[in-house]
Amino acid sequence: MIVVRRTYLPKPGTGGKLLTLVREAADEMANAGFPKPRVFKGWHGGHGTIYTDQEWESVLKYEESRDAVRRTTAITSVFSGIYPLLAQTHDTQILELVE
Repeated sequence: MIVVRRTYLPKPGTGGKLLTLVREAADEMANAGFPKPRVFKGWHGGHGTIYTDQEWESVLKYEESRDAVRRTTAITSVFSGIYPLLAQTHDTQILELVE
């Protein structure tokens, strides 16, 4: 099991709108049959930072999903609203769950 963690740092003054869109993107991923990301607000680091964690069976399953996600207009249209709100491109980490 892996967790794909993404970190989103908003431009000043856009954190509320970014949070709304990240939540919407998570819902659209679930609606399209992908694992629904959990959404977190950070209490440390850059002001307004938002994190998502999305669990996948394996790196292979995650990699296989990338093209399908890009073909899902309901998801990509939300991300087209997210990107202009970011202070920098979102950061992605892949973590292996070792319970």
